[in-house]
Amino acid sequence: MAIPSSIDPIAAQARYSAGAVVLHWLIALVMALQLALGFAMPHDERGFALFQLHKSIGITILMLSVARLAWRLTHRPPPSVEGGFSGALARTVHVLLYVFMIGQPLTGWAMVSTDATRIPTLLFGTVPLPHLPLPAGINEVMEQSHAVLAWTGLALIVLHVAGAVRHQFLIRDGLLRRMAPGGSAWAAGLLALLVVAIYMGTGMKIAGDVAATGGYPTGRTPEQPGDAVPAAALPDDTPGPTATATPDEAATEAAEASQETEDEPGPPPVWAIQPGGRLGFSLGNGDGTLRGSFSDWSGTIRFDPDHPETAAIRIDVKLASASLGDATQDEMLQGGDFFGTSANPTATWRSTSVRASGPNRFTAQGTLSLKGASHPQSLTFTLSGSGLKRRVEGSGTIDRAAFGVGTGEAAAALGQSVTLTFAFDATGRAP
Repeated sequence: MAIPSSIDPIAAQARYSAGAVVLHWLIALVMALQLALGFAMPHDERGFALFQLHKSIGITILMLSVARLAWRLTHRPPPSVEGGFSGALARTVHVLLYVFMIGQPLTGWAMVSTDATRIPTLLFGTVPLPHLPLPAGINEVMEQSHAVLAWTGLALIVLHVAGAVRHQFLIRDGLLRRMAPGGSAWAAGLLALLVVAIYMGTGMKIAGDVAATGGYPTGRTPEQPGDAVPAAALPDDTPGPTATATPDEAATEAAEASQETEDEPGPPPVWAIQPGGRLGFSLGNGDGTLRGSFSDWSGTIRFDPDHPETAAIRIDVKLASASLGDATQDEMLQGGDFFGTSANPTATWRSTSVRASGPNRFTAQGTLSLKGASHPQSLTFTLSGSGLKRRVEGSGTIDRAAFGVGTGEAAAALGQSVTLTFAFDATGRAP
């Protein structure tokens, strides 16, 4: 096929500089991954880690695009090879691609900065990215702009690729070699196929992971061992002094005392929490649910299933061990708006009031001390097993607001009630 008169065959042979070639294909590869993430990731708590990665890649694209623009301004690109309408369209698409590559991450950054949740961004889980000083009222506009730019960018990329295919296979002017590593059109083609493979592979992988969850939000609740802590002091049950009595009265009282001693329960067994226990929590988050766990907790338990009224229980939880399965969220939990672990490293629950509510089912009335506040807190639990080897499973509902947990904008979408669940094996020791 002959080259149209609007094509300059000499200009078609001029190549872009090595820096421009490297930046072009690097941005193309990263952009394929970014678009696949943006379109395929679930928009609930399952996608939180992907969302953090999406933000990190977006800022990477912003920096690469600014570098690409600076390189273009300081290194003269090859002259245009085509005039007329086709040439004007190619130049327009090229300019709009720069607008997309820079505007897309900027609108995403603005959207995150003005969101009510104020979720911090750690680039690739390491470098903190500050929020832009923008008014919260523009959040919706930024969100819509971000979505429009995504679809616009996808259309521009299709036009850009279509133009390259037209030059390579219809006009056959060798234009593709201008942006090919080593001037090889085959190398450019292989890189283009790699871009497509990254886009499709990432999208399919995320879609498969979402389908595997059955459509339900999931969170990490790892089972971790609970270690023993020093025993809490128990009430002094030492009997008071006896009164002086006649021999007959003394004999009668001795018999009654002997009967009472037989009826009174002895000291309860002391139970050691075995490794492999789980202490989890969950709460509503908008339309979804956040699920997490504590990995460092311990307890002292003195409890007789046949005489629950003699119980004395203490559980200590290291708040810094709270995890939602994402480093950024875990860091938020330790901040002052949530647990404030630097000033309040431990939460403690104590109970000396336990009653049976059914066969092997019990209700414990106690006090929870958390973040400088103490309030009544009940837990229910069941026992399985026998003798001095038991399995304990239970739950409770905590009003987080009563303890000042979740007070900032980041907690605006969170439910007020937190469901606590626990399960562990315990081995008893007779007193």
